[in-house]
Amino acid sequence: MSAPKSGPQSPFPGPRPYEAGERDRFHGRAGERRDLAALVVANRLTVLYGPTGAGKTSLLAAGLVPELERAGFMVMPLARPGGLLPPGTNPLHLRNVYSANVLMHWHHGEFEGVAKHTITSYLEAMQDPRPERPLALIIDQFEDLFTTHATQPEQREAFLRELVECISEPERGVEERPVRLCLAIRDEGLAELERYASILPDLLRVRFRLDPLRRPAAVEVMTHAAGGVFTRTDAEKLAGDLAHRRVRAFGKLALVPSEFIEPIQLQLACDEKWRRGGRSGPLAKPRDPDEALIRYFDAAVARARSGWGSEARIRHFIADKLITPEGARGAVVRGKRTTGGLANKLVERLEHERILRAEERLGSRWYELAHERLLAPVRLSNTTWFESQRRRRTARRVALVVLLLAGLGVAGYFGVQWALDRYHGLEGEKSGVEAELAALDHTRQDLAAALAKAEGAHALESLRAQARALDVDLVGLADDVQAARGVIAEMGRFSPRGRDGETADLTNFVAVAAELPGLSGRLTGLVQRHTDLGAALGAALGARPVVADDLKALSKETASRAPELERLRAELDAATAEQTRQRVRVLAELAAFEAPQRGGSGDARAREMARQLWRDAFVLLQRGSTEDARGRFERSHLRDPGYAAAWDMLGRIAHATGDLKTAEQSYRKALAQTSDYGPSLGSMASLYLAKEWYLDAERCAREALAAQPDLLAARVVLRAVQQRRQSEVESDEEGLSPKNPCGHAPATTAAAAPAAEPKAEPAGEAKAEPAE
Repeated sequence: MSAPKSGPQSPFPGPRPYEAGERDRFHGRAGERRDLAALVVANRLTVLYGPTGAGKTSLLAAGLVPELERAGFMVMPLARPGGLLPPGTNPLHLRNVYSANVLMHWHHGEFEGVAKHTITSYLEAMQDPRPERPLALIIDQFEDLFTTHATQPEQREAFLRELVECISEPERGVEERPVRLCLAIRDEGLAELERYASILPDLLRVRFRLDPLRRPAAVEVMTHAAGGVFTRTDAEKLAGDLAHRRVRAFGKLALVPSEFIEPIQLQLACDEKWRRGGRSGPLAKPRDPDEALIRYFDAAVARARSGWGSEARIRHFIADKLITPEGARGAVVRGKRTTGGLANKLVERLEHERILRAEERLGSRWYELAHERLLAPVRLSNTTWFESQRRRRTARRVALVVLLLAGLGVAGYFGVQWALDRYHGLEGEKSGVEAELAALDHTRQDLAAALAKAEGAHALESLRAQARALDVDLVGLADDVQAARGVIAEMGRFSPRGRDGETADLTNFVAVAAELPGLSGRLTGLVQRHTDLGAALGAALGARPVVADDLKALSKETASRAPELERLRAELDAATAEQTRQRVRVLAELAAFEAPQRGGSGDARAREMARQLWRDAFVLLQRGSTEDARGRFERSHLRDPGYAAAWDMLGRIAHATGDLKTAEQSYRKALAQTSDYGPSLGSMASLYLAKEWYLDAERCAREALAAQPDLLAARVVLRAVQQRRQSEVESDEEGLSPKNPCGHAPATTAAAAPAAEPKAEPAGEAKAEPAE
């Protein structure tokens, strides 16, 4: 059944549907083609329905489209509401996932060109040299609306409303041109569509049912599509054979005549006969359509794998990538060398064998099973094939075991004979062997003792490493807690005076509140690690008595860390309470503060007004009025464009809402005005850490600490970078970004974050979320 290497192409498409370019080969559906086209021309919405494999897609592509084009319609390409989105696209971020799938079949540019459109807006924006022509929209496999993207059920109704909008009268739908819509759906999906009849009033009444081919139509397909291959007599005989079905009656299989012939089974039998030069093959025999499809699939896979020896890989590719867990067709996009893990050469062979069909969407090539009717036969074929492979492997293992047992039996027989011959000679050596065994037993005891000692030393060293890591993290946490307490204590002496460092002090103070939960989480983790280490030491004492003294000493040393952990917990609780108290006081003083009026230039008065607006906005932000605060921060930098603190707080508000791009732009504007503004340097360090740009994060954190040594957020970033270096053997950093705004000194790799003594006017980094 292999295709000829040269000569004319088969006029029968095999398992795939007819395409628009094959309209001259499409026969047997003349009446259905005319009737369906007449309904579509006369009505705004026409529903084509029928069973799976009846030939709906072929009738649309090779029958309806040419008829509508002859009637003067502009026919959009066939579309489907389901399918896969471009790699990396999150369907939760789309306006409507079903509309996006339909527009992907019409649009030839980037995906962004369809994601923002409704169906109506896309059609209105579409360039058409003849805008007076009516539009025809054809959506195939409409049942995908109810079987795909199950996490967005609310978008189904919205999608249907878009369809109703685009087929409304011209003054309410697509501007100044009538639109006709044809939906193709399986029988079982029609009931689901009925549930939305309230959205489509009076639009679901125009329906057209498509049944499988009857015998006269099948004869017409054979005699017209391949002249000379089928005589009238041969065609009628093959049609009669294929119109039989195997059924089980009274416990026996029997062939019974049927009214219909599945188009896909007819195409397979005709294609086989054409390839064999007019001789009928196995697919032309009366049998169940699923059985014929299984035979075709098995033969096609065997031809495709020829020379590769990778049938299991092909079958896994089809089962895992092209069939969804729900049993529907999936699709996979072609890669540079492989597609879904399968070499592109093999994928092209499967396409040549018409197991797969390709489709161009948004400049990419997508593959799927050639026809939905192949789903059940392919699954059954794969199950049978993998089961047969499993049985073959089992049979080979059984045969190998039998051979091994036979070999052992023969070897045992000759071994016994040799042992009897040697028995008397070995009696004289018995005493010497016993002496050697005694010596070997003594050696074994020595080795066992040495092994126990080595294992104990290894376990001890592992526990010591855990204790050292715990001590390092404990010292780091104590350092950060002390820094936080220093900022809070310094803020106890704060009062608004209109000085330049006031904004940095306030920002650092509220930033400490955002960092306190993280410090508490780190402390909880250390307490758990301390408990786990103590339990591990207790277990090791019973299992490793050879190093019991060292283990006891390490246990005593580990237990001494408990008071330090308790002290840190008390200090954190006290710091949290004190921060809350000071925050209430500071906000009250800021709300009541009015800077004294000073003389001087207009620029000086503008700067003072900008600072007063910043204070008011800061109070509003901490009390939860984010939008009012944003407005005042913007007025602040309008008063004084060089005021870095205003740009910094606008960046923090954007950061809190997840708008990282705007946040980074605002931090860069702040640093462009004041290159050593600590809060913005710390914020840039946090952004780089989130991007995993560790060298950039380290540079910005060190620049921030150079400007404000008590900036707690920068210390946290430095510690996170250092922990990463300790936990990874090799670094995958790509070097510093040329756009890094944080100074120009090379970043270093210090062993820990530098400790900072509190100073008179601390500054720091704040989170955009209000601190409670």
